Amino acid sequence: MTHTLRYLFVLGLFAASTHAAQRPNFIVITAGDIGRDWIHCYGGAHPTPNIDRLAQQGVLYETAWSTPAATSSHVTLLTGQYPFRHGWVRDYDVPKSGGIGLNPLRFTTWARILRDAGYRTALGGQWQLNNLRRHPKTLPAHGFQEHCVWLGSAGRPGDPDNRAGNAQLLKNGQQTTVRNGAEAIHAFLVDFIRRHEREPFLIYYPMLTAAEPPSGPSRKRPQPPASAAGEFAAKVTYVDDLIGRLVSVVDQAGLQKNTLILLTGTNGSAVAGNLQGKQYPAGKGHASDRGVHVPWIVRAPFLTDGNRRSRDLVDATDLFPTLLQLAQVKSPQGWLLDGKSGVASLQGSEDPFEKRNWIYSQSGNVRLLRDWQHIVDSVGSFHDLPKDPLQQHPVSPQDKIAPGRRQRLQMILKRFPPDAAAPFPEFADAP
Repeated sequence: MTHTLRYLFVLGLFAASTHAAQRPNFIVITAGDIGRDWIHCYGGAHPTPNIDRLAQQGVLYETAWSTPAATSSHVTLLTGQYPFRHGWVRDYDVPKSGGIGLNPLRFTTWARILRDAGYRTALGGQWQLNNLRRHPKTLPAHGFQEHCVWLGSAGRPGDPDNRAGNAQLLKNGQQTTVRNGAEAIHAFLVDFIRRHEREPFLIYYPMLTAAEPPSGPSRKRPQPPASAAGEFAAKVTYVDDLIGRLVSVVDQAGLQKNTLILLTGTNGSAVAGNLQGKQYPAGKGHASDRGVHVPWIVRAPFLTDGNRRSRDLVDATDLFPTLLQLAQVKSPQGWLLDGKSGVASLQGSEDPFEKRNWIYSQSGNVRLLRDWQHIVDSVGSFHDLPKDPLQQHPVSPQDKIAPGRRQRLQMILKRFPPDAAAPFPEFADAP
C-alpha cells in the first residue's frame, strides 16, 4: 500500500469513527396505561420522583397524542404512520387472537433502519404485535439484534397473565421462565448498555408493567394494595423505580450527554387519577383527548439544557423522523412517514414552520384532530379543551373565534380517509 493510499485509508477510518461518536444513543420507553394524571410533574397527585427528575433535566411536552389502545400506539410509534395507513385502528393482542400481526415484510420500523445504519439495537419489555412462540425470528427481522421480551398470554381459556410471577420470556430466541419478568428485563437492558457503551445504541423499552414490587435486600415489599386504585398506584411506583434505575446506569456509564431518553405512554390511564388537584377519569379506550393524551418527556443534553415545559404539539408519528435526523440517516425509500421531526422543537426553535400546528389520532373509524385549544372528531364533536378538558360541554356561541377554528380543523380532518387502507392485521396463520 502506497503512502497516499495508506493516508486515505486511515483518514476514512477516522471519519467513520468520528461519525459514529457524534451519533447519539437512543432509549425509547413506553409506560403502558399510565397517563399524565398519574405523573407528578404533569400535575398528578401520585409521587413519581424519578420521572420528575427526568423532566427537570429535559423537556416536558404538555400536549402529546398517541392512540387509545396499546398495540395501535406501539405500531404508530414504531412505523411513523397513522392508524388509517398501517391498519391497526384498534387494540389487537396477536398472541391471544392469532394472525401474523406486524409483518416485517410489509412494515418498516426505525429499529431496522438504525440497525442497518450501524446502531446496536435491543428490545426489552412486552411485544404483543406478533406471536413469538410461533415466529421467534420476527424480532431480528424488525431490526432488534438482541431482545428480552414477555411472550404474552397464549390465549387459552384459564391461562394466567404471568407478567409478574413466573413470567415466560423470549431472550435472544430462547424461551425461559423467570420469577420476576420486569427485573429480568431490566437486568438485560443494563447488561446491553454496559456491553455497548462505546458504540451508538438503540433501546426500545415497552415496559412490562405489573404491581410486582422490586426485589432485593435494599427494597422492602409493600403491603398488598386494598383496591384497584391501590394496585395501580403500586404499579406506577414500580415503573418510576425501574426508570430511575435505568437512567442511573446511563449516567454512571458517562453516557448522559450523548443519550436521548424519551418517556411516553400508550394511551390514557387505565385507572382514574388526579390532574391539577381534580379527579380525572380513566382514558384508556376512549376516542377523546383523555384517551390519547399521553406523557412525552425527552432528556437530550446535546440538544437542550432542560428544565423546560413546551407547548409544542407532538404525536407518536414524530419519533421516527426525529431519530432519523439525529442519527444522520435518510428516510427509507418507499416508506411514507406521517410525522415531523421534533429536533427543532427540542432545540427551542420559535419558528412555527419547523413545528406542528395540529396532531391526529384514531380509534376504529373515529378520527380525532386538535390544535393548541380546540378538538374536532369525525362524529361531529367540537370542544375547547382548556375550558372543557373532558369534552362535556358545547363551545359557547359567544366565542367568535371558534367557528373559524372548527372549519379549519374539519378541513384538515377530511384529508384522512375514514377507513384503514391496509388490512388489519394479517391473519394468514390464524388458528
